[in-house]
Amino acid sequence: MLPGPFPGYGYRMRSLYKYLAPLCCCLAFANGAVADDSASPCSDKEAEVQRQLQIAKDHGNEDQVRGLERALVGIQENCSQESLMADAEQKVREGQEKVRDRQEDLDEALEDGDLEDIQEQREELQEAVDELNSRIEQLKVLQ
Repeated sequence: MLPGPFPGYGYRMRSLYKYLAPLCCCLAFANGAVADDSASPCSDKEAEVQRQLQIAKDHGNEDQVRGLERALVGIQENCSQESLMADAEQKVREGQEKVRDRQEDLDEALEDGDLEDIQEQREELQEAVDELNSRIEQLKVLQ
């Protein structure tokens, strides 16, 4: 067991690394991911808003038309690969923080020994890991 500030520290740290190490590797190798050059995410966003705009016009929903037209202008003026990358990277960082928090919650539950709480914390940790993996995949697509 690794030395640490409290009993069981080594187990908890190995448990945390079990989740974070593969995720960090994914991020490190994400730069080598091949992106689909046929369409950019910004043009995809623009096309989706235009599709929704046409539906709103067809149904005579003027409030929705105005909102979608504002959204379309915003995409055309502000959407860039760099801004999308920055947003995706921020979401990955937030996901990593959430995984760390969930791991700490699980560590506390393991320390307390409440089996029901341990199972609940494991499920929440797994959800956070799955969400982080999804965010990493989204980041890979942008790279």
